[in-house]
Amino acid sequence: SEMFCVVQEDITAVTKEGNLLLSSFEEPDAGECSQDQHCERPGDWETVNRLLGQLREMETAFDGFWEKHQLKMEQYLQLWKFEQSFQEVKNAIEFLMGQQAELPDTGDSIPQVKQRLKDLGHFDGMAQDLIGKAQVVILHGHQLAANHHYALNLICQQCNELRHHSDVLSDEIKRKQMRLQKTLDLHTRLQQALQCCDEGAYLLANQQMDKCQSKEGAQKALQDIERFLESSSAYLNYDPQALHYDFESVLTSELKCQIQSVQVKLENVRSMFENRQACFKKLLDKHVRPVQLVAPRPENPPRSKSPLFSPKHVTHSSSSHCIPFLFQIEVMHDYQEKRNSLQSFISDSDDNLDILKGHVINELIETERVYVEELFTVLTGYRAEMDNPAMLILMPPILRNRKDVLFGNMPEIYDFHNKIFLHSLESCLGAPERVGFCFLDRRQDFQMYEKYCQNKPRSESLWRQCSESTFFQECQRKLEHKLGLDSYLLKPVQRLTKYQLLLKELLKYSTSCDGVQELQEALVAMLDLLKSVNDSMHQISITGYD
Repeated sequence: SEMFCVVQEDITAVTKEGNLLLSSFEEPDAGECSQDQHCERPGDWETVNRLLGQLREMETAFDGFWEKHQLKMEQYLQLWKFEQSFQEVKNAIEFLMGQQAELPDTGDSIPQVKQRLKDLGHFDGMAQDLIGKAQVVILHGHQLAANHHYALNLICQQCNELRHHSDVLSDEIKRKQMRLQKTLDLHTRLQQALQCCDEGAYLLANQQMDKCQSKEGAQKALQDIERFLESSSAYLNYDPQALHYDFESVLTSELKCQIQSVQVKLENVRSMFENRQACFKKLLDKHVRPVQLVAPRPENPPRSKSPLFSPKHVTHSSSSHCIPFLFQIEVMHDYQEKRNSLQSFISDSDDNLDILKGHVINELIETERVYVEELFTVLTGYRAEMDNPAMLILMPPILRNRKDVLFGNMPEIYDFHNKIFLHSLESCLGAPERVGFCFLDRRQDFQMYEKYCQNKPRSESLWRQCSESTFFQECQRKLEHKLGLDSYLLKPVQRLTKYQLLLKELLKYSTSCDGVQELQEALVAMLDLLKSVNDSMHQISITGYD
């Protein structure tokens, strides 16, 4: 532009000088010019006039060239800015595409699917911002094309490419949202079915059989069952084929296994209800004499002052000096003797025995679920908090890096029950003869309890030293527990004793059914385990544990 102005100024100056020269030829001084000069003037005038004409033509051509050149330079600058914006938006869209591609479009649980939907919603917000920027770039390209830009084909191509990337990103996010939402719907339906199964099992387990032996009691129990079946028919009557058809597009191998597991549980619960209905109908027809259940036992017996205890009593060493950690888990061989003598009132019919046996199995499974949940609460609410930097300031120095002493091998026990043993017991809902097999198949795994009990005196000693610390108080407050950690550290010991009691009771009602031999062997195995734990604790009391 500066050079153009300089050239323009030079042309103007030359033109001005030529015009002055030309005017001097047209108005000569008459007295001073000779005859020869008079003859030469027409030729000089024509030369100057011709040069001025050429100068005007050159100026016009130069102005036209400059206008075209300036227009092209402006279009080149516009194209450069457009391509820069295009590349920035394109790179951002491709980066977001890569990020969302790493997010799975399915999930194995409701919390996992909800979290992925939340993450995808975040991506969708970012995508909408980028698509808005892409629309601005595309609009800019259309404006350039409308102004007959020299790179029209390139601009149109890049606009189409940007539109394609935007559509692909938007469609992919919508597709994942639909799949995740459908997966969430499937998980919700499965969870509702499982919840219905649990409620049904709870209803059956809590029916007071002693009150159901009269005609009125049996009728009321039947009405309760019918009301539950009616209100839960949508869940209890799930068709697995319909589920596979409705959710075929999102089914994975894991989801198929979950559907199959839920279906098995539904079939077991339906079978339990059918059997219970049949029993009550027979009771109504026969008007049999009253049947009384064994009074339900509390899940948590009264605690003794020692870290290990039995539901019956705790014995200390008989030596002259008191050894602080000598505690024995007593097996309640006289449990039945101390129970109320209700067995004489129980009918010997197979129907009533099946009802009683089903009640014991339901109690075994329900208390197992509670036990697993309690272990999980302790591990997450106490043990995991010992690694939380925010809680470190509240932790006594003596407690730091000693969670393996305080909790022993509780994580190992939790994994066993949560991943293996609970599922094995749940499979016995429709097959009570398999309860004995469950214990026998895992008898070696139960040896981990011996390790836990051997560590219990060390755990109790550490607990006594820091039980009043702010750390434990804060953990208990967050969990909203009424009892302290020491009560929950006793759960594995309580559970070990509970098993042999339930096996005894189940064996009592299974005298003439399949699986009796396995039940007897399972009871012997659990009693042997309790004896082994007692012996090892006695050895520790002699040799010490430090």
